[in-house]
Amino acid sequence: MAEAKTDRRGALKVFAAVGGTVGCGALAVTTVRFVTAPAHGGASAGRWIKTVRLDSLPEGEPKRVSLVADHRDAWTIEKQVQLGAAWLLRKGDQVTAWSVTCPHLGCAVGLRAGAPGFNCPCHDSSFDVDGRRLDGPSPRDLDTLGTKIEDGFVLVDFQRFRQGTPDKAPVG
Repeated sequence: MAEAKTDRRGALKVFAAVGGTVGCGALAVTTVRFVTAPAHGGASAGRWIKTVRLDSLPEGEPKRVSLVADHRDAWTIEKQVQLGAAWLLRKGDQVTAWSVTCPHLGCAVGLRAGAPGFNCPCHDSSFDVDGRRLDGPSPRDLDTLGTKIEDGFVLVDFQRFRQGTPDKAPVG
């Protein structure tokens, strides 16, 4: 009879040890996934943002549009915030988009006064109507963004690029 109690106690100890190990392992896996989630999710080369109707863009005339979408940062989601802006230029059914951020030091690029094209007011870089660098310290042309037309709306592939380098390199 004393031998049966020892067997039950031994089995109970083994059961408690195995159950505790499985429970702690499940908590550890969940904790690791929770802690590393921001490093694995959300960041991508770009994302498509719906802007304006194609028919609202005047032919051959650049138009600045805000890029508004949800912003995800680690575990926080901000709804419908302005992530950036882009210049859109319509030529027929084709739309070209450029980032409004100057490739030199990141100032906002506007339209050139008195001439077609764009100008950075910070260091006087100028670009033609096709985004090509004309003069100034900008190391490259304006950064183009992908575009596509869906259901009559222009979608822009929003990205940010490294500034001050001659090569167009996405950031993030």
